[in-house]
Amino acid sequence: MTCGAGMDASIFRNVKTLGHQLRQARKAKGWSQGDLARQAGTDPRQISRIETAAHEPKLSLLLAVVAALELDLGLVPRRGASPQAARPRPEDIF
Repeated sequence: MTCGAGMDASIFRNVKTLGHQLRQARKAKGWSQGDLARQAGTDPRQISRIETAAHEPKLSLLLAVVAALELDLGLVPRRGASPQAARPRPEDIF
């Protein structure tokens, strides 16, 4: 995820880390979960579930949340990745 004003790009390999970063971005804007939910067109409970990794959202919801926070979600090659490492292992994802 490429972050705006003063935030560095972050690499995410699990939903807990992603949720934590989204919470930080929301709080940096001074928004409540309800504020973000309204901007993303969802329910505050969904935002809570994403932030606490209690729920793995659909990609469309994740993209709406990222867009509401004025962030970009990017795909970048792993450093030093070999063709054999191109297939993620379950432990790299979860």
